[in-house]
Amino acid sequence: MNTTTTNATVRYEVREDVAFVTLDAPPVNVLTAAIMRDLAGAVERAQADRSLKALVLQSAVRAFSAGADVGEHRPEEAPEMIATFSRLFAALGAMELPVVMAVDGAALGAGFELVMMADVLLATERATFGQPEIRLGFFAPVGVAWLPARIGLARAIEVTSTGRTYTAAEMHAMGLVSRVVPEAGLTAALDQVLGDLRRASPQLIRMNVRLCRGLLGRPFEEARIEAERVFLGELMVTEDVREGIASFFEKRRPVWKNR
Repeated sequence: MNTTTTNATVRYEVREDVAFVTLDAPPVNVLTAAIMRDLAGAVERAQADRSLKALVLQSAVRAFSAGADVGEHRPEEAPEMIATFSRLFAALGAMELPVVMAVDGAALGAGFELVMMADVLLATERATFGQPEIRLGFFAPVGVAWLPARIGLARAIEVTSTGRTYTAAEMHAMGLVSRVVPEAGLTAALDQVLGDLRRASPQLIRMNVRLCRGLLGRPFEEARIEAERVFLGELMVTEDVREGIASFFEKRRPVWKNR
């Protein structure tokens, strides 16, 4: 286990090939520029660790995040805030690991933009989501840039323009939340997802995620041809593909070499 606290409010810990990044800024994890800078550093650190199989982002307090610091939205402070915001979301957008997030409370404003970046978003029945900053005179940069791809244009315009708060069940129906679980079941749901992800080779997970992200939106024939190129040119030369085949015929769990 390798644990580093980048800041009192952002903890980074590696457990069994998974990086856990935990927000701990009571009472509601308001995302200041300093916290976003530390979050970005944690995400970048996970991306650089080639032994990892997933990144988990979670909260030590009930609220996942009530959003960015409104005071830092003043015109004279906005450039620094947006610079750290941009670094954080660029790091998440470039991530080649599955990003799993666990939400047991409010994910609002920039906190909601954060959960939009999850590949697997687990939420308890009491979790809430929304983009309320429109009511304060702002729009949400990631909300307008990425939410339409996640839930469709009409729903994204509704969510980002009305500022209303949505339940976990509503976000599950829209396709953003992967699974809604009882409050007491969040840890078990997270463990189940990570247990499945841990069965795969780290390099194969990265290859798979990179292709899913990189081929999104490209014409099918173009995307298929690129996927086949990587399959033959990159996958077939790895030791892990041979190990996977051998383990199948030998009826045992594979021992990945990560090369």
